[in-house]
Formats: sequence, structure tokens, C-alpha cells
Amino acid sequence: MSLFSTVVNCVGFELVCVLVYVVCVLVCGFGTLGALRMTWRSGTHSDARLSSLSCISAGVFLASCLLDIIPNFLKEMRETFTELSVTLYFPVPEFIMSVGFLFLLVMEQLILTLRDEREQQHGQKEGREDKEALLLCSPTVRTRPDPSLSPIRSSVLLLSLCLFFICQGLSVDVVRLRPELLLRTSLVTCSLVFLLIHSHMRRFVVLVCLGVLSSAFPLGLALRYTHTHHSFRLARSTLQGLSVGSFIYVVFMDVMPRVTSANEQRIAKVTLILTGFSVFTAALLL
Repeated sequence: MSLFSTVVNCVGFELVCVLVYVVCVLVCGFGTLGALRMTWRSGTHSDARLSSLSCISAGVFLASCLLDIIPNFLKEMRETFTELSVTLYFPVPEFIMSVGFLFLLVMEQLILTLRDEREQQHGQKEGREDKEALLLCSPTVRTRPDPSLSPIRSSVLLLSLCLFFICQGLSVDVVRLRPELLLRTSLVTCSLVFLLIHSHMRRFVVLVCLGVLSSAFPLGLALRYTHTHHSFRLARSTLQGLSVGSFIYVVFMDVMPRVTSANEQRIAKVTLILTGFSVFTAALLL
């Protein structure tokens, strides 16, 4: 009877921890959306303010990429090869990340090529090339990110974050409340909402993204009981590495260029990016 009560208590504690995590993600996401909606209603919303928040979000994602996601993947991959008693003479983890980066690059360029060919068939490319030629005549004009790719890159960003949180859940041995994880997740959630809104995503799509993100870590916790073999862990680490490479691509090829593409207020934007970077770094040090 005591063993049964112990199991029930453990399961109940795990459910409480999962519920706290889900509520934390949803509260941060809905709270951010509510705050933005209130500013819109009061008439104080402006593109400049949203751009500033996006710069802070970019700093958070940059710190998350360099200080949390990449180190965790490299540690996980090396532990996997150590358990398999495999000595690496080639940077396999870094190669897997590179494959994820290059795969997304190739797929994006293929999409752009197909789009250009379709526009050329419909006779729409000539006008766009004339406009681009006029812009390129000025040496001060910089190429801005293609807004048509924003939904694709945002989806990849969300998928990479979900895979990272799923892998975090899979690697947890003892479920407990971790304030540092909740803080980092809250920062990433708020930053994701700001970037999605800045990318002109519909509110319903943002709500769906929040629901998917909130279920990632609990899904990883549920799946950790389903694998015992090392080959499963190797496959999981490989998939995580591909998602990390995709995350790096989105951060450095879309998020950072998008928030720094404008010519005005460069120093202020760099300061906001460093602020977001510092906030996430401080959360890691807790």
C-alpha cells in the first residue's frame, strides 16, 4: 500500500510540474498578446515600439542559440557517443548542425527559384526587376529580407524550438520544478510572440503556435519512458542536431537581418539586442 501511495505521489508531482510548465508558457504568451492588444486599443501602438521589442527578442534568441541550444546539443551528442563507446575523429555533431543549416538553405533557394520561374511565366518578373534595378543604383540601399519567406522561417523557428524542448523533456531523469527553465522558457515564449507579430502573422496562428510550444516539453517527458536503447538516443540526437542547424539558419539569416535591416537608429537597435542577450544570459546564471 505504501508503494502504491509513493507511486501516486510521484505521478501527481510530475503532473503538477507539467501543469506549471504549460501554464507558464500560456500565461506568458497570452499575456504578451493581451498587452499588445491593449496598446493597439489605446492608440499607443507604433511600428517603432514593436520594432524595439523585436530587437530585444532577437537578442534573446541569439543568446538562446549560442549559450543554451548549441551547448546542450553538443553535450548530448558527446554523451551519446561515449555510451556507445565510439571515439570521434571527425566533428560529427558540428557536421550534423551544418547539414541542418545547409538543408534549409537549399530548400529556401529552391522555393525562391520555383517562385521566380512562376512569376516569369505570368509576366510579373519584369516589373519587379525594374524596381530592384532602381534600388540597386543607390549604394546606400541594403537588401532587406524577403517578407514572403517570413511564415516559412517562423514555422521552422517554432519547429526547432519544439524539438529542443521535446529533447529536453526526454533527457530529464527526475521531474522537478526548475525555476531557471521556467524563466528561460518564458523569455523565449515572449520573444517568439513579438517576432511572430512583427512578421504580420495572424493572431489565431500565434495562438496555435503557443499551444504547440506549450505541449513540447510535456510530450518529451511522456516519451522518455518509451525508449531504452542507445540507437534511439542516437537518432534523437541526430534529429536534434538538424533542428539546431535550422534554428541557427533562421536566427542568423532571418531574425537578425530583419531587425537590423533599417538604416535608422542603428546604435539603439544594437543596444536593444544586447539587452535581450544580457537578460537571457542572466537567466542562465541563476
